[in-house]
Amino acid sequence: MKHISASQLVMLLTIYIYSENAGFLISPIIKTASYNAVLAVILGGVLGLLIVLAGAAVARMNEREYFAVFGKYIVGKWVHIPLILLLAGYMLHRASMSMRNVEDFLMVNHLPTTPETVIAILLGLTVALTVRSGIQAIARMAEVIFFVNLLLLIILTPLLLGIELQTPMLRAFVTNFDLNRTAAGTLQATPWFGDAFVVLFIYPHLKQQIKIRRVAVWGAVFSMILILSYLVPSLLAFGPELAGKMTYPVMEYVRSMRIADFIETLDPFLTILYIPALMLKISLLVYAAVISLARILSLHDYKPLAFSVSAAVVGYSVHFADNTAELLYFMTAYWPSYALCMQLIPILYWFVAKIRGKGAAHPKAP
Repeated sequence: MKHISASQLVMLLTIYIYSENAGFLISPIIKTASYNAVLAVILGGVLGLLIVLAGAAVARMNEREYFAVFGKYIVGKWVHIPLILLLAGYMLHRASMSMRNVEDFLMVNHLPTTPETVIAILLGLTVALTVRSGIQAIARMAEVIFFVNLLLLIILTPLLLGIELQTPMLRAFVTNFDLNRTAAGTLQATPWFGDAFVVLFIYPHLKQQIKIRRVAVWGAVFSMILILSYLVPSLLAFGPELAGKMTYPVMEYVRSMRIADFIETLDPFLTILYIPALMLKISLLVYAAVISLARILSLHDYKPLAFSVSAAVVGYSVHFADNTAELLYFMTAYWPSYALCMQLIPILYWFVAKIRGKGAAHPKAP
């Protein structure tokens, strides 16, 4: 079994958490929390990290086996199978939502005349091939994407800081505290980070000497910094009212600057940051779902499921919502509560295992 190192996992979790949230969920949280969005992201990061650590604690109960296999020893086969199918369904639903975000982004900004179905099929083919390549390929992709993102951020940050920002608004982050807005924003941001509970499903691929708590903390911290690096400038550039009404406030922020006459806009560079990172996230979600389904079906090789499951994700993404506004409304109003319910399921296993005592995650000796 091929293993993932600690540094690879940190980069993978960083890209996985920040990609979609920084690209597409900045506007909804600004609309919800206004100036309290920064505090909401920080609190959501802490709570989401606790969810991830709870999932990792369950995975450590049987480090050599997949959760889809040893979960039945904890709660029983007929309870475990519906729960693992529910979790696999959630991950595929999440992958479809992310893919729909990519489709809408490309159609609005770069490919307005290309049929959505064509874009979805190409994205789905990319995901299927990535999933078939295995977790090691996904981890190596994360390394490349991480350093490309880091390089572009280092290059673009001085240019973006040249845009006139309303720095007096920084005071509002402290003076405009609203408990209700902060709570609503925290509820919205927590599943952003809690989605990293996917590590539970790939735990056997991690090197045994990895200190998972430290890795998860660093992944959450790095992704939080990256998300705030998009969120704060958007707030300072447009204010909460205007930024909350924009579909892609970060894109509009980048488009507002020009560099002489040879670079009219920097938004292609932003696309370079978004799309590969999001494809990595979708691939990891599909991989975790496929590997779990393969174990439930007692298949020795998960690869035959890669194309069929990816095709299902493509089909669902096309029919996920009628338009971008409806998709944003779903992600703001309904998805956070639904996601938290799914992400908290591993905690049920943790409680049952603690009640049953040591060895609950291993088969009983005959």
